[in-house]
Amino acid sequence: MSGDPDIGILVVGHGSRRREANDDVRQAAARIAVCGSFPIVAAAFLEIERPSIREGIVQLAQRGVREIVVHPYFLSPGRHTRGDIPSEVQESALAFPGITFRISEPLSAHPRVISASVDRIRETIRDTNPAGLGKRSVAPGTVYLVGAGPGDPELLTVKAYQLLRSCDVVIYDYLVNPDILNQLPSAIERIYVGKIGGGSQTPQSEINSLLIAYALKGKAVVRLKGGDPFLFGRGAEEAEVLQAAGIPFQVVPGISSALAVPAYAGIPLTHRGYSSSVTIITGASGISGNYQSVNSAVADTLVILMGIKHLQEIAMDLIANGRSAETPVAIIRWGSYQGQETLTGTLRSIGRLAQEERVRAPAVIVIGEVVKLRERLKWFEQTLSPVQEELVGV
Repeated sequence: MSGDPDIGILVVGHGSRRREANDDVRQAAARIAVCGSFPIVAAAFLEIERPSIREGIVQLAQRGVREIVVHPYFLSPGRHTRGDIPSEVQESALAFPGITFRISEPLSAHPRVISASVDRIRETIRDTNPAGLGKRSVAPGTVYLVGAGPGDPELLTVKAYQLLRSCDVVIYDYLVNPDILNQLPSAIERIYVGKIGGGSQTPQSEINSLLIAYALKGKAVVRLKGGDPFLFGRGAEEAEVLQAAGIPFQVVPGISSALAVPAYAGIPLTHRGYSSSVTIITGASGISGNYQSVNSAVADTLVILMGIKHLQEIAMDLIANGRSAETPVAIIRWGSYQGQETLTGTLRSIGRLAQEERVRAPAVIVIGEVVKLRERLKWFEQTLSPVQEELVGV
């Protein structure tokens, strides 16, 4: 029984001239002690390395155990587990008649070993790709502020992919596609710190504390954010906190939803015949979350993030400040995902249409004449199945 000081565990490895192989057995014994809550655990070897099985048994006996469980560590059934180990144990038992000896069955084809093997094989398969993308060397105690892109996992950058395969812990937001997280090796710790407008919130102070705490533990930390970390992603604020705490950090830009989502809806942000300027703005104050007027925006094309809640106010402000009420508008929800939806209208009609269709965040709003090009360039919707119908307002 775990925690019983009368029971000693002897983890037996084969023994090798390679130091790292012997160290692996010792480390396994230490992990078995912790995970199994066994107070008395020792490592021993069949040959070459010491202590031998007999010496290991002596060590356990000197610690006063009344029962010794001998565990063959990844020794295949056969001569070692059916012959050598029982013989060694039997001889040692003669010297310690007051101790009961048991030998566990070798792991060999144990279901959990097979399951772990399958996991490792799948991880290796995922690591093998045409571009030869492997893991990236990470620095312990460093925080990587990484952009996850707009949603489609294939829009993840090469550097972001490599860091996600190599880090110790991923601290991620609400807008990170679960398919990206599902590709991580099982050993990587995942911590959700999402913020949902009008819903549950993880305080920024708590996120900052997590980043610092894990870095101080010597962990390589990926702070994974939807889009780009430095575009309305609070990445700069987190970088300032890390700098003040003396924590090294790196920034890995991501493809922003402000750029990618309109492209997936067939809307170019610039075009020689329609637009020569773009402004990217937020529809809500980053401090209070209240409406932030956009009436000073003068670019040909406006891209508004986090603006659904104040859409009607935004449209009325723009009209009041000289924009034509017939200016085309598009709202793209869950852009680049298979469930992408696009609603189109004008500054005059878009508020009513969005309310009728109950459009909610996350969504990107595009305002300008370039929206007209969507009817000819909406390539992504054409790749979707008929079941994934597009939402189009007139």
